[in-house]
Amino acid sequence: MRYILISLFILILGFFELTNPVKSAVAWVFTPFQFGLKQIADSSIETMKFFGSLNKVRQNNLFLLEKTAELESKIVELKNTEEENRALREQLEIENTFERNLLLANIMGNAQDLTGSTFVLDRGSSHGVKAGDNVIRRNYLVGIVREVSAQRSLADYVTSPSSSIAVVDLDEPSRTEGLAEGQYGSSIVMKRVLPNENIGVGDMIVTSGKDGVYLPGLIIGKVTRIVEVPTEPLKSAYLETIIDLTKLSKVFILTSPAL
Repeated sequence: MRYILISLFILILGFFELTNPVKSAVAWVFTPFQFGLKQIADSSIETMKFFGSLNKVRQNNLFLLEKTAELESKIVELKNTEEENRALREQLEIENTFERNLLLANIMGNAQDLTGSTFVLDRGSSHGVKAGDNVIRRNYLVGIVREVSAQRSLADYVTSPSSSIAVVDLDEPSRTEGLAEGQYGSSIVMKRVLPNENIGVGDMIVTSGKDGVYLPGLIIGKVTRIVEVPTEPLKSAYLETIIDLTKLSKVFILTSPAL
């Protein structure tokens, strides 16, 4: 009953606007707090929106990075296929008179060989590769396979000091013969040339096949300099490879045909 009377009393005071001074005082006290709370609420909402947008941006960036990586992978794949097709076209232009199968291989380099005289191929015995197989690009001799595993092969460049190749001067009618040995880099020395045999600067030197290791007719390089020492019975000729062996990425291995 007491609460009902109090309520009626308050209603009467409100009806006659006798509570306005109290309302004004209360409003004057609490309005700054209400304004501050509103600002805090608005700031919290904006912060939540900001972090929400950041998460969305992060997700978009991850999506774009994934798509970029996918596109770059496809570009690399297309470039690799283009290089393979170019190598195949070049090789098809050369008549295959070697009676060997052509096996396309990638040069993988050889980080363990600081001299740069050897290289690793991504083909091995499981692909039909054997030690002694010649490695070519078009009709240029690149090297020879020395060691073979199931999936990889180790080969010597023609410029390797380990290479010893029976060669012949293609431009000399007398077919001057000699032995080509690598000197690292792109230099090769043709040794054991008899003093009375002719050989000239610019002559094309090819494999003779007489060593039983290298197939005949493969280009070694051109003569750049001839060295004759009066006290020595034989003369030598320096050769330079026509193609840059260090820039080759794809080559062909001449493998023996299956019986």
